[in-house]
Order: sequence, then structure tokens, then C-alpha cells
Amino acid sequence: MHRIKPIAILSGLTLLLILSVQSVQAKSTLWKATSEKGTLYLQGSAHVLKADNYPLAPAIEQAYSNSTALVLEVDMGEMLSPKTQQLIMNIAMLQPTDTLKSVLAPETYQQLESVAADAGLPLAAVQQFKPWFATMTLTIMKIKKMGLDESLGLDRYFYEKAKADGRKVIGLESIDFQISLFDSLSEENPNEFVRRALMELEQLENDLNRLLTAWETGDFQTLETLINKSFKAYPEQYKKFITNRNKAWAKKLSAMAGKDETYMVVVGAGHLPGDQGVINLLRKKGFIVEQL
Repeated sequence: MHRIKPIAILSGLTLLLILSVQSVQAKSTLWKATSEKGTLYLQGSAHVLKADNYPLAPAIEQAYSNSTALVLEVDMGEMLSPKTQQLIMNIAMLQPTDTLKSVLAPETYQQLESVAADAGLPLAAVQQFKPWFATMTLTIMKIKKMGLDESLGLDRYFYEKAKADGRKVIGLESIDFQISLFDSLSEENPNEFVRRALMELEQLENDLNRLLTAWETGDFQTLETLINKSFKAYPEQYKKFITNRNKAWAKKLSAMAGKDETYMVVVGAGHLPGDQGVINLLRKKGFIVEQL
């Protein structure tokens, strides 16, 4: 069974999962936010990357070297612990009397079974799990076939680096919050949920290529356009997974910067652009923000 870090798989949330951050252009996915007392380096993250995304651009490594602490969406050490992984598995389970086959309409189940078979995932392996976990597993398998790997994700890279350096690691969110956030997907109509997830899978490769091109040129406008387009039909998802979290993060980051320290902040790249993105929210709080 794949280790699952709670990452969304629907609509624009799929885009957040597959974003790449490597750039060799004049502009990159790295930003610097400066206040009167402290500095934040904001690096757009991807939870899955390719081996050839490394080594990172020198500016990104230098930003880490200049920092006194690493800030991630969640403490990666806690996320990777056996206790947390078991908790996720337990919460992702259906009721003992239920299976995917019993909670989905026959036509939806057959569609899921066909797509899963093409991806090499026998549904028997996830039969006892909720639809969000089953489709997430399917998404991760397809992403792996594209040459992307969660073990190469940028948050994982910097966590291992900080651990080796003895550097402080700070999580913006708790493990319990992230787990509850993704388990809230269980409240949706399971058939509609699975159908949308499978539609996203069909578009995944094309979306990935467009996003990689945008990131290779530091093109935040294209990123924002793609994210907004994907979320257009799901405003409540956007509010829950993006807007609300961005506001909470900006508040916490602003307080951190007031402690006269320098932080390397590595969060999902899709959280940075836009009017309600972390970049603009920090500007509204008086930060001077520049793209490096």
C-alpha cells in the first residue's frame, strides 16, 4: 500500500499534487517576503517530483542556507511516523459491512474498475477503503508511471535536509487537521466524487505538461489560470482547501516574521498566486514581496 500524504485529487487539487518547481529561467517559483523584523523565503512546493528536477536552482539552496528554520504545511516527521500512517489508514476505511462495490452504483464501480485495471491497481487492494482514498491511490499510481515520485517531493527533500542539519522544522497545520480535511471528502456523493476523479485522471497528463512549462518559466499567471479553471465548478472546495488555509498561513507567517528570524517556507505551489494567494495576503500585511 502506498504511503499517502493527504493531498487532494479533485479539480484544481489534482494540480496542486503534480506541480513541479525546478526552474532555470530568470524567474523561479521562489519568492522573498520582507518585513521590518524578519524575512520569509516562500518556495512553491510539489509533493511529487522527478529525479531530474535535482539539483535545485542555486537560489533555492541559498535561500535555505540563509534561513534559521524550515516551515512546511505539516511536520513531515510526524506525518511519516507509523502512528500517523496507521491513523490515516484507519480513518480511510469504510464501515466493516461496506465495500467500494456496495457504496458505488454498478456503472460507477465498473468505470473505476476499468481505469484501475489499466493503471495496474486491482480494486481488491482498496475495496475496503473510502472512495477518496481509493481514487487518491489510483492517482498516485498514474503519477508514478509518468516518472514522478512522492519520495522526491520538495517538502520531503527539505525535511530530510533540515533533519540532517539539525534545523528546526515548523508545521503550519496539525496532522489531525489535514486528516480531517481530506476525510471531509467522504461527505460528498460517492458516485459523483468518483466520476469527477476519473475525469481528472483523463486530463492529468495534459495538465502536467502545461504546468511544467509554466513552472519552468516562473509563469504564475498561467498557474493561476489553470487552478481557477479547475476549481470553477467547485467553489466550496476552493474555499476549504485553498482560501481558508491561505488566510490561516499568512497570519501565522506574518507572526513568525516578527521574531527577527529568517524562515524557509515550503508549501504547495498552488497556494501562492492569486488575489487570495499567500503572496498577495502577505503584501496586504505590509510585506515587500519579490519573485527571485
